[in-house]
Amino acid sequence: MNSRNLQWALLGAAMGLVIALVPACSTKCGPDNCTGCCGTDNKCVTSVSTAACGASGAACAVCGDGQLCENGACVTPQPPNDGGVDAGPGPCADDGDCVGQPGTVCDVATAACIPACVSDFDCLDRQNGSICDNRNGHCVKGQGCNFDSDCQSLNPEDKCYKYGQQCVCDTRDKPDTSSLGTCRLRKGACETCTLDKECGNDPIIYGPPEGIGAGKCAQLMGDTSGNKYCLYQRVGQCGCGTIDDGTGYCKPQSNSCDQVGCNVDKDCASGSVCSVNRPDAGVGSCGGICVPRCRWDFLSQSLIAPGCPPGNTCWVDSANLDPASIYYGSGRCKPPCQSDNDCKQSAANPFGGDNLKCAGEQLAGGGLSDKRCRANGECMDNAECPELPNDQPYLGYCDRATFSCKTDCRAGNDPVTGLPFKDCRPPYACSVDGGTNYCRLQTCVEQGGAGVACAQGEYCCGEDKNRDGVADPCPPPSERNAAGCYRQPVPPFCTKCMSSDDCKNPNLPSWLSGTNACANGSKSPNCSPLPPVCIQVPVSASDAIAVCGVPTWNDITQDALGRGKADLGCPVNYNESYMRIDRAEQSDNYCETDSDCNVGTDAGRCEPDPGLRLQDGGLLKACRCNAGPPGTPARSQCPNDPDAGIVSECQSSVVGQRVSCIESVICTPSATILTSPPDMYGCGLTP
Repeated sequence: MNSRNLQWALLGAAMGLVIALVPACSTKCGPDNCTGCCGTDNKCVTSVSTAACGASGAACAVCGDGQLCENGACVTPQPPNDGGVDAGPGPCADDGDCVGQPGTVCDVATAACIPACVSDFDCLDRQNGSICDNRNGHCVKGQGCNFDSDCQSLNPEDKCYKYGQQCVCDTRDKPDTSSLGTCRLRKGACETCTLDKECGNDPIIYGPPEGIGAGKCAQLMGDTSGNKYCLYQRVGQCGCGTIDDGTGYCKPQSNSCDQVGCNVDKDCASGSVCSVNRPDAGVGSCGGICVPRCRWDFLSQSLIAPGCPPGNTCWVDSANLDPASIYYGSGRCKPPCQSDNDCKQSAANPFGGDNLKCAGEQLAGGGLSDKRCRANGECMDNAECPELPNDQPYLGYCDRATFSCKTDCRAGNDPVTGLPFKDCRPPYACSVDGGTNYCRLQTCVEQGGAGVACAQGEYCCGEDKNRDGVADPCPPPSERNAAGCYRQPVPPFCTKCMSSDDCKNPNLPSWLSGTNACANGSKSPNCSPLPPVCIQVPVSASDAIAVCGVPTWNDITQDALGRGKADLGCPVNYNESYMRIDRAEQSDNYCETDSDCNVGTDAGRCEPDPGLRLQDGGLLKACRCNAGPPGTPARSQCPNDPDAGIVSECQSSVVGQRVSCIESVICTPSATILTSPPDMYGCGLTP
């Protein structure tokens, strides 16, 4: 057994990179000890240039004429963009970044502003079983199904209510592997469609006596657009403005879905409203037509598409000033109002009320829009209220019930968007204490953990680093900041060493000892059962610091925030290094033959390792194995003889993937962390 006890840890090593065990005196240049490129003299070149270009221990290359060395690769500079091509919308982090593009929302997966969804079928192109959240225009995970009957809910508040418009099982995508499709609200009469299925064509489920009529997707005579529309089965008489098409389905009498007669809003397709309100008129008489619902966007200071025809403004419906309504602030297009009296309920304005006034809106380019009927108060939206000073956590907001600007905060979720109210500056959130609402600094756990809330080299108090269901011990409040972040404990971190034996029994802080000690005897704050390793971290072209590498978990499983267990076990900005088991005697390889790996097993294999590439393109050899289920260490194919001090397991990865046998997974600090002073979140060490 080779007695090597010092390993090199790559400066800035990529997360999950397998680090080989090499002696401090080794001259081997490669990915395990060189962040630059390896020259012909087998030395690491850290100051790369066009004459010696490379990265991660690859062989140095000479760039051609006119090329540059960027990120370790020779590249040919591209000519600057002359502005003749539109690169499209810029990136976004939330919907607020899309205010300059009315009718769009921020897709966090692509960081791009995309059209807000209106129908569940608008989310079909995502191919992930999502449906439209009409409160905010975002696609969210839908309900899985196998048949249309699976989508009939008995909850009147559910969009798939059995006695309402009803849903269909759309088998073109699915939210999970156990389902064949996704429950989506079927399209309403006169909505564009491509398949009968989108309209709900099963007469047993959607027809009488329980349904409002099965649907079909059909073209209208004389319609030259090429579109098809949902037509509903006639149940009794056809509705206002529609007639039987001769096959038992109701079509617009005008043969145009742009001009459908109506008496009330429910006579119109989704996204449209009726120009009149005559609930008692009966189907034989149509007093109005279906027109698009309109709404003013206070952030972009313009109408949301499709807007209103020229010469019209968007009059808010009195009923749509209910602060809990998903239609809050929406209404109908009408010519500009002249006075507040125009906004009161009357025969000429059946949608008016005393909560409305006649006023213009601030335009993006300055000035006021034509007058319209809007809420009778100082505000309808947060954008109309002054933002409070930056030195306090309060943002201010518009109370939609009283149409007045407030300076406290609201707890809970916005009933319109379904998201938490954003009345406090991050990282504050609204809380209630004795009936008083106030902005409270969120703990690091509430903010999303150490990776979001804490600084370099810190942990988050309250995080469960070993995922045993119990919050891990924390230092006393005096050693934590207001959010609960605390420095990596010293020791075991920031501790110099000469061999791995120096790292085995650190004198831990009291809050990690006694009753707070790990039950498995681990000295790591994350209670990893793997051993610590003395590693050398390069801090300059000629210097390195030998420091104890604290172990973390050999587990790639991720939590709800997408953070792997190995990463969770390390302080912020530490990388995880997978330390190969070294079974070779004074060799660049980590094994020479299968017999080196067949210790305590007959399944060990010594193979070329793709992660250990030589300058000439060849590969070093290491003990290799097939990864088992994440979280379950696989040892049957790796060398193990505890009595001889040989312990290893298969690196965690996708089940069945060919990987290396490792002896530990180490939290690897960067040179910056090691050399920065403690008040700059570092260790303050010198070579």
